[in-house]
Amino acid sequence: MTRSTRSILLAAGLLIGFQIGMMAYEQLAFGWPFAREEAPLHSGWHWMRRSISAALCAALVLALARPGLRAEPLSHGARRLTRLVVALTVAATILLAASPRIYALVGAEDGAIEWFSALLLFGASGFMAARFLNLWRADRALPYRRLHLLGAAGFALLFLLMGGEEVSWFQRQIGFDTPESVAARNWQGEFNLHNFQTDLTELVLYSGTGLFLMLLPLIRESDAARWPFVQPFAALLPDRTVAAISAPMLVFTYSHWTLLPVQAAFWIGLFACIAFAGSAVATRERALWIGLAVWIAIGQLIHLLLGPTMLMMFDSSEYRELFLSLGLAAYAFRQWQTGGRLTQT
Repeated sequence: MTRSTRSILLAAGLLIGFQIGMMAYEQLAFGWPFAREEAPLHSGWHWMRRSISAALCAALVLALARPGLRAEPLSHGARRLTRLVVALTVAATILLAASPRIYALVGAEDGAIEWFSALLLFGASGFMAARFLNLWRADRALPYRRLHLLGAAGFALLFLLMGGEEVSWFQRQIGFDTPESVAARNWQGEFNLHNFQTDLTELVLYSGTGLFLMLLPLIRESDAARWPFVQPFAALLPDRTVAAISAPMLVFTYSHWTLLPVQAAFWIGLFACIAFAGSAVATRERALWIGLAVWIAIGQLIHLLLGPTMLMMFDSSEYRELFLSLGLAAYAFRQWQTGGRLTQT
């Protein structure tokens, strides 16, 4: 086992151990559910756990990046799209500062944001289905072909499920009532799965997509991608183009900021941007990554300060779901476009 491998495994083990241990302790000692939605807390206890989490996340990113990343450069189009996404998140933040009422209205149930999120997810499903068909027609001797076929099919179905859940499977448009057996167990009385346990679903969604879209691109370019049990999956990992487009979503975490896994996804995303800036060859790309890191930090601070002005503390959730859906659509498009090939400088 190399020194780099030991460092990565140690950092990952410490972070996971801290997360699990702290959540279990808080559940037993304070009665705090590990999955919940609440306004951010800033007591001494919360600053302590926040600081330790940030330090452990920084250690993991450093362990992955220190040996040197095999950088995949951002195209001119990817840089332009990333700047557009940043501009949209800035506009959303300005809207919150100017009018919390309109901010809530834009992100309301069945509004434009919710439908655009669903369309992005349906598009992502379509791109992964196209990727599946390309693999099906490919040479049967292609390395790990069956694994990648399974992955493409799995993601196509997952994104289809997420899109359908986003709009409750068109329940309100079709006009059918929720069956009584479902309504009795569904937190919002809707015909969907995720509201059977909304808090847990949102914890998995926000922390899981944060790690998928920000940590896995770092792993893809690190020495860890060459580990025997990781290498077969390397072509399925998102690349840094996906990370750049996804990074601005990290500022919309207000009602879940207290949750350690969501915080970890934020810190890892922030430090990953810094690591990508350090490995970027082109000056413009380096500047873009630095700008992303700065905006993520400032945007998060602004949302923590303005959060109490929201009509409901979860008003930013639909914005988060919009931009994570955009990140997943970018991932699916890149899988279809590049076939998961590593394109190094």
